[in-house]
Amino acid sequence: MGALTRTFRSFLLTELVGGMAATFRMMFQPKVTLNYPYEKGPLSPRFRGEHALRRYPNGEERCIACKLCEATCPAEAITIEAEERDDAPAEPRATILI
Repeated sequence: MGALTRTFRSFLLTELVGGMAATFRMMFQPKVTLNYPYEKGPLSPRFRGEHALRRYPNGEERCIACKLCEATCPAEAITIEAEERDDAPAEPRATILI
């Protein structure tokens, strides 16, 4: 019975006909791709632009552990832990874990 069914399917090319039917069905559905430079996709409501770690001219990080970048990260991939600084006790030092 298996050989007869296999011969019948290969003779009528049912897989090919099924693939062509699926292609024909998709021709009349709305397109899902975007013309990227000219059309923009939906943004996350948490997205506020690209963030970058700024530095002073001497190379020291400008982070004061305000945790704004942790709050604005759309992927929630940044964690900030504040600690006291030895050289400037008025400013906290941040450890940034990305």
